Amino acid sequence: MSYGVQPPAKKPSSLPKIATIICSVLAVIFLLVSATMYVSARSKAQEIEDARAEIQSADAKTVEIDSEITSTQEQITAAKAKKDAQEWCTDFDKDSMKVTDLDKMATTLKTMSEPQRNAVGEVCGGKKAFAEAFTKDLKRGMVNTSTPTCDGDGTTVTIYGTVSLDAPTLAQIGSIDVVYEVFAANHEISDSDSPLGTTTAAVPPGGTGNFSTTVPFATTGDFYCAVRVKSIWPTGL
Repeated sequence: MSYGVQPPAKKPSSLPKIATIICSVLAVIFLLVSATMYVSARSKAQEIEDARAEIQSADAKTVEIDSEITSTQEQITAAKAKKDAQEWCTDFDKDSMKVTDLDKMATTLKTMSEPQRNAVGEVCGGKKAFAEAFTKDLKRGMVNTSTPTCDGDGTTVTIYGTVSLDAPTLAQIGSIDVVYEVFAANHEISDSDSPLGTTTAAVPPGGTGNFSTTVPFATTGDFYCAVRVKSIWPTGL
């Protein structure tokens, strides 16, 4: 009788289990690394986007500030131009302007900046138009005055005559008043003589104006008289 001997049972190997554990650990590590890389990449992208937004915001603020500076500078320039215009308009006054003063004031206007001239046009457009026309027409012989006639009666003298203007630009404005200083003396009139009064001739466009005035003067024989242009100014301005 034979007896069979059964070999001892083999213990299952632990290697597959260990391998599974190792793979699981590696998978977890991979997931953690991937998640970390994703978060890191996302964070970096957000930083770039935030930086871009800050730059755009700064650029917008810079443009806004530049615009405000420009607007302020323009307001300052406009305010100064208006102040200068008001001064010019006040100084350019009919009652204080002699012919030589007219030329100076017209020259001042011509040398002003464009904003200043524009401001003058807004404050006193009529005076500006007259000054510019005067500058264009100013020349020797612009005012043509006839030799005045003088009639004396012993206590007064009447001085009268006619005047025309060679001034086509001024004619476009309208009637022009020519103001004269009048003189009378028992000798030839000179620069040392003082005027006895004034008279005004209104000259219509392209026409002739008349002047006449009577002033106190004792005539005892032959005497002399004269007129001298004091100023010219648009009628009614």
